[in-house]
Amino acid sequence: MTLDPKRRLPRAAAAALLATAAVSLLAVPAAAEGAMEITAPGHPVRTGQALRISGDGDDDAARYLRACVQERTLGAGAWRTVGCGRTVASGGSATVEALVRARRRGALQLRGVLYGLDAPGDPHPDVVRSSAVRMVRIH
Repeated sequence: MTLDPKRRLPRAAAAALLATAAVSLLAVPAAAEGAMEITAPGHPVRTGQALRISGDGDDDAARYLRACVQERTLGAGAWRTVGCGRTVASGGSATVEALVRARRRGALQLRGVLYGLDAPGDPHPDVVRSSAVRMVRIH
């Protein structure tokens, strides 16, 4: 009896695909649920004007949470924290309100960062979520 190579290849490919899918389903850890969002002006602002940035976030993977707002000038590498909210226990929503001064013309990038803490006074919190980057034009 001779096996037809055209028939063996599709069966082998299907078996390999099924085995790969089964292994990948077993290897995926349970994902923590949560989010971080901020609101920023959607219109250009003048130099020197103060921007009110607010945000909130939650995550079920940390015992305590703290929400912060960070800024950077477009093209600059480092993010700078401009304000943080109070630390809250997990299960509650961490909020932040910050005033950011538009110092130079150009574009200002803003984002929210949610930190996870082991204790309310944890000196080394971990970033668990960050929001999408919002850009504000300054003229």
